[in-house]
Amino acid sequence: MKLTDYTPSIAHKVLIYGEPKTGKTELAGSLAALGYKLWWFDLDNGIQTLLRPESGAAKQLANIELFRLPDTQAFPIGIETILKVTKGGECRICSLHGKVGCLACSKSAPDGFSSINASTFSNKDVLVIDSVSQLAASVMNHIKRDMIAKGLEDIKPDWDDYAKQGFLMDRIFSTIQQANYNVVAISHAQMVELDDKKKRLVPIGGTSNFSKTFAKYFDHVVYTEFVNGKYRAYSDATQNSMAVIGSRTGRKLVEGTGLQEIFR
Repeated sequence: MKLTDYTPSIAHKVLIYGEPKTGKTELAGSLAALGYKLWWFDLDNGIQTLLRPESGAAKQLANIELFRLPDTQAFPIGIETILKVTKGGECRICSLHGKVGCLACSKSAPDGFSSINASTFSNKDVLVIDSVSQLAASVMNHIKRDMIAKGLEDIKPDWDDYAKQGFLMDRIFSTIQQANYNVVAISHAQMVELDDKKKRLVPIGGTSNFSKTFAKYFDHVVYTEFVNGKYRAYSDATQNSMAVIGSRTGRKLVEGTGLQEIFR
């Protein structure tokens, strides 16, 4: 195929990351005010941010379908559910446990389910994962579930465990990378030393080594921070040289417009 015959996907894969309380959830939620339907998977209980009256999404909550995943060390439901959702096909998820096809809720609360089928998404649908940081923890807790179930206290992941974690994270995000629907993932930041020996802020995607290249799965990588009493968001490397950020389409965020510039 000649490049002149190539039609790029209109789906956007966006990663938003930064320190806690720097406006990541608010930035993702701004899409609701732009008329997008957000299918929000909440592993961190961060959705409460959008319930504040001053939130830009507060008047558009009907555009947000919430799937609460009460992910804990003893109940790593995040990885189980996200794997099934990104695989495609209809998934009925219970409101109590965040579990696909939950047998317990099918008996006790048959009406307490919401359905999602990412395979049928239009360009006005957005899958939101909040957060990747907790999802990575969920993967590791899933890997060590037998030891956790035994109540052992000194549980230390070994090299094989980290390799399994990287395999599952790659399985999810390589699927997302090639998906024909919009995705916004939210994560936190950590400082690592890159191959050029320079220390940079990168989005957490699992281990430090995996996190170094985690941005590769996304078309747009946005870094957020709170500076001089204002929330800032950057998508261009010229705006913040300490953080790994950038856009494959060269789009820069405009202050006060949320993700509009990326999704226009």
